[in-house]
Amino acid sequence: MAKLTKSKAKLILKDGKIRGKKITAKQRRFFGAIISGKRKK
Repeated sequence: MAKLTKSKAKLILKDGKIRGKKITAKQRRFFGAIISGKRKK
């Protein structure tokens, strides 16, 4: 299983889509937490 990196999370937030579907508010918060470093690996 691949690990989600900060750079990948930034790209997803910038694009606003995953596999062509818009990300939800909950996903947006999750990726924000990964970028800020608040989410443990």
